[in-house]
Amino acid sequence: MPDDLKHLQTSIDYVFADVQLLQRALTHRSANQTKHHDHMERLEFLGDAVLGLVISAYLHEHFPAKPEGDLSRMRAALVRKESLLRIAVRWNLVVYLNVGESERQERGGSNSSCIKSPSISANAVEAVIGAVFEDGGWAAAHKLVMQAWQDMFKGIGDVDTRDAKSRLQELTQAKGWGLPEYSLLDAGVGQSPRFEAQCRVNGELFARGRGERKKLAEIEAAEKAWRQLKT
Repeated sequence: MPDDLKHLQTSIDYVFADVQLLQRALTHRSANQTKHHDHMERLEFLGDAVLGLVISAYLHEHFPAKPEGDLSRMRAALVRKESLLRIAVRWNLVVYLNVGESERQERGGSNSSCIKSPSISANAVEAVIGAVFEDGGWAAAHKLVMQAWQDMFKGIGDVDTRDAKSRLQELTQAKGWGLPEYSLLDAGVGQSPRFEAQCRVNGELFARGRGERKKLAEIEAAEKAWRQLKT
């Protein structure tokens, strides 16, 4: 077993019986474009479902008085890309990723920590969860998620889980400022983050946000504008 994968297994507190599952979970399709079963996507699909079920079960058990809509928004906050990236950073996952040259930064060389898109790290978290489920079953995957997400569970019941754009719109309408307006700048394929959103309220530019997708950039801009206007 490669020493670096031993370190990763120590970080996630799980030792694989079949370490090839872990290797597959860390391999992006750009590194192996000919064999669909030798990269992370199928394990990512499985891990996404397992993660959603673990989070849903936790919320259902711990918040019996919350309606379905609130539980759905709480779950969305816990499984969104930003949350997955927090786990990826905690596991130092990026240094273990196997990606092709097309997904490396220009000066990245063979160092996979210089990958272009943070989304690959987020997807790899789900793939690792899927790999643990396939290798060790429900109990092992449940333990992994509960340990990894324990800090994010704290206070989730008190967090305003509405989308930042919804919160901003509610605030601006209440103040008589009309609807927020967003404009997008596209830096182009291969740039990270690719999109920048500008948020204007009552014609005035209040905030900018950046993200790999248009929606993420707009949400970041809305969050910043909401914080400014609320204070």
